[in-house]
Amino acid sequence: EASRGVGVVLDVAEDADGLGRLVKDADVVVSLLPAPMHPAVAERCLEHGTDLVTASYVSPELHALQERCEQAGISILNEVGLDPGMDHMSAKKIIDDVQGRGGEITSFSSVCGGLPAPEAANNPLMYKFSWSPMGVLRASKNDAVYMQEGDVINVDGADLLSSARPFVGNWPSMHLEVLPNRDSLVYADKYGIQSAKSIFRGTLRYGGFSNVMHVFKNMGLLEEGAEAGQGTWADALQRLGHKRGYTDLKSFASACAGGDPALAANAVGCLKWLGITSETEVSDPADIVKSFCSVLEDRLCFEEGERDMVLMHHDIRASFGDGRHETHKSSLQLFGTDKMSAMCKTVGCTAAVGTDLLLSQGRGGFERKGILLPTSRDIYEPCLAALEAEGLRFEEEMVVDDEGEDLKFGA
Repeated sequence: EASRGVGVVLDVAEDADGLGRLVKDADVVVSLLPAPMHPAVAERCLEHGTDLVTASYVSPELHALQERCEQAGISILNEVGLDPGMDHMSAKKIIDDVQGRGGEITSFSSVCGGLPAPEAANNPLMYKFSWSPMGVLRASKNDAVYMQEGDVINVDGADLLSSARPFVGNWPSMHLEVLPNRDSLVYADKYGIQSAKSIFRGTLRYGGFSNVMHVFKNMGLLEEGAEAGQGTWADALQRLGHKRGYTDLKSFASACAGGDPALAANAVGCLKWLGITSETEVSDPADIVKSFCSVLEDRLCFEEGERDMVLMHHDIRASFGDGRHETHKSSLQLFGTDKMSAMCKTVGCTAAVGTDLLLSQGRGGFERKGILLPTSRDIYEPCLAALEAEGLRFEEEMVVDDEGEDLKFGA
């Protein structure tokens, strides 16, 4: 039980005055709300001179508040969760060390995934939700761009799931796959690695997940704004098939699987396991994605006693003027416990140590105002030390060789 906390029910979107009163009385605000709600919280923080911490990516709306934050004398520390958050800190620690010794980064890869532990990956998708189900579905349709050996590779959101590749960088027994994650190119400037010819950020899943989800996407189950229609899931699937010119589920699935019979069979088997070929009523006739998300949320949940798992891995390669090449690998693997999930610990502890850092201002330590990220040494060093004290420690290794090899997508 939270002996030092008080629960309050508040509609942040509708009760600006109530939000303002809470912010006014706070030493610092930690917002773990959906990212689109952070600007409204930030406005109240500006009004009352209160620092703010979020675990979300900096939005254009928050980025535009830099000058106002400086004028108000407040800090808004963003991207202090797992990804983004711990990824920034652990990667920049290596990058800054290499550059401080006169090296330049030639290749950068960073991947992360929130997954069920292997023994809990016991369903056809080998996946369970440890964060927002709708967020997972929407992320599977994001456009992505990365750099491979100097070539810029663009991936349309419609093709993201089909772009998954086997991940061979670590944990080979898990048979993982990796998907490109949003815009990797911005990290050239964000991390100061403009010298890199390969820059890749990715999302980890167990192998096979993306292909089956791509079939579901082709079927129309991820199409936002589309109706499911009245009736059962069997009726909804029939309507989706008819819309695309198919009269039976087998031929519909085969077409959506690109003619791959094994993949089509896996997809149909998964649909049956989910209950989407049954006479179960759709939950929201006006929205196929919400209805599908509701099914996934119900079926892909952790049972009592099951563990989640967080994986993060960096592969950073560098060259030096004397011809030396270094390959740095940094990995984190964390399993949930009966007291706390791995996702909760990695996001929550990172936000907490960031909060503690802001609270230390004025006591001879950290002192900076404006829109902040955990990519500078004065932020990531104390945060990584505090995280290590909580058992969140990266395993690092470095290999020195005479010939550098560029990094391939999936490595």
